[in-house]
Amino acid sequence: MDAFTDVVQLLRPKTVLMGSMVAHGTWGVQLPPQPGPMLYFITAGQCWFRADGGAALQVGAGDFVLSARPVMDTFSSAPGQKTVLSDDGFKARHMVDGEIHIGDAHRGDATRVLGGVIMCDPTNADLLAEMMPRLVHVSAEDGVGARLGTLIGLIRGEAALAGPGSDLILSRLIEVLLIETLRREAATLPHPGMLRGLADPQLARALADIHADVSRDWTIAELAQKAGMSRSAFARRFSEAVGLAPVEYLLRWRMAIAKDALRHRQGTLEEIAERIGYRSASAFSTAFSRKVGCPPREFARSSAA
Repeated sequence: MDAFTDVVQLLRPKTVLMGSMVAHGTWGVQLPPQPGPMLYFITAGQCWFRADGGAALQVGAGDFVLSARPVMDTFSSAPGQKTVLSDDGFKARHMVDGEIHIGDAHRGDATRVLGGVIMCDPTNADLLAEMMPRLVHVSAEDGVGARLGTLIGLIRGEAALAGPGSDLILSRLIEVLLIETLRREAATLPHPGMLRGLADPQLARALADIHADVSRDWTIAELAQKAGMSRSAFARRFSEAVGLAPVEYLLRWRMAIAKDALRHRQGTLEEIAERIGYRSASAFSTAFSRKVGCPPREFARSSAA
């Protein structure tokens, strides 16, 4: 299993569909803050999108937008258009046959937007935030490639069909699209993180070794040899790309596994300690308290609550 798969499985991403919006004429809506990253699909027409007061983007049929921190995302028929908050009351007043309808249905072609929020296991949700660029806009005109193109086509087709099980199918397709998007963006991420490291073939080998044997007390020299680099060059490039020194990354990943195991009651302290490379429960408890800020048993109790 590779490092990226390890993290995705630990996060347990699940899409919750927020619904579909149909707009005509002159209009503008602002979404309330969402509990996780949002994926928006423009399945018909065109409109303008802004993420948290940033620059307006023109989006059209076949495009999708990934908004990592959806605090005040807006859609409108034109830049600068006045918006209304799409809260529960607004949705109730404008809901028709399971879709939100806004604007004048007799003016112009329809613009349709499908939205889904990505929910992750809260234990290590910060890992997803660190992996994601703040905003990704993938335009149908840019040539998205066969894999993304196929996924987008399936999502648009299923959204239009709206048959039995469509919500479930759309949720799973969006989850796959999220993973494909993160892989696609890895090499161009502006901030350090695991994905930046995986985009570097030499660092990817070292990351794969760490994840394959997390209980091993890896040294920089061993990892550098695996990557085919000198010790100093490896340490420098790893820190620049990943944002952590190799040994710090190993500790971070160990604690992520430990938190997940504690939250989901997957073993005793002794078993968890052995699984991630500690010789005793007391040594594990000391390291966990120092890194997480509370003892493992307290973390398990608070997570259960």
